[in-house]
Amino acid sequence: MMTVPTSGNTGYALHKDLLNAWTPENTSSNIPRWQYGDAGTGSTSDRFLIKGAYLSLQNIQLGYTLPKKWLGKMNISKLRFYLTCDNVFLWSKRKGFDPRLSAGSYSPMRTISGGINIQF
Repeated sequence: MMTVPTSGNTGYALHKDLLNAWTPENTSSNIPRWQYGDAGTGSTSDRFLIKGAYLSLQNIQLGYTLPKKWLGKMNISKLRFYLTCDNVFLWSKRKGFDPRLSAGSYSPMRTISGGINIQF
């Protein structure tokens, strides 16, 4: 289980569920009225507990080394192409939050890199 921040503390992202919070016009909402600076807004409650199950693909690396017979006339002993991707995919029931991190933290950046390795 993890908690979802819905308090108005400076430096924390607010969850989109707050857009459906209780108002005089929206009395059927199950999300309490939100008010900045209200000490009870982020109080400890089981209302903020959600399932923290997720599916994550952290790293993919693909590479191909050309056969030596293709390199004979180029005076190259080895030629390899590669592509690497980190933080490829994260699926979680709660969009916008990463259950692998503490609440309010943003997911690590996805990085894609590639290269060529040549040996003479």
